[in-house]
Amino acid sequence: MKSIEFKVKVMGDIPAHRLLVLGPVDSEGNRTVEVADSDAAADFVSVRNLTDGEFTTVTLRDGLQVWEVESNADLKKGTWVYVGPNGTIGHRTSISFEHVGYLLEDVKKGELAKVLRRESFASGWGLDVNARLADLESRVSSLEGGGSGGQV
Repeated sequence: MKSIEFKVKVMGDIPAHRLLVLGPVDSEGNRTVEVADSDAAADFVSVRNLTDGEFTTVTLRDGLQVWEVESNADLKKGTWVYVGPNGTIGHRTSISFEHVGYLLEDVKKGELAKVLRRESFASGWGLDVNARLADLESRVSSLEGGGSGGQV
């Protein structure tokens, strides 16, 4: 399994098993990481308690990932979960931004949930893919007789 590692500076005290986002570069030129909230797309998950100002290593692994994340609600396996308050996972709300993945087991509020990490189409990448698919469908439709009337 391939992996990539890089160092980041922790912004704020972060409990283990919380969703994180890659933050901005700080005034000293360091990449930062902070807790994700409901209007953010989760980039990582903390695997231990992190302290404000410490430097830590982020490891990105190739392939499917199962993240252990604290749940903020009772949830059933198979549920699409979203970033909730303070980097937890929960049900979609009107302000949920992006799917994190699917639950692999039932979980109670406050327990660690096993989440199969899956990208959603709510991100910019997903919107770009959707736009390209719509364009492709339009061109195929045109070639099948919806356009110039010619046959291919």
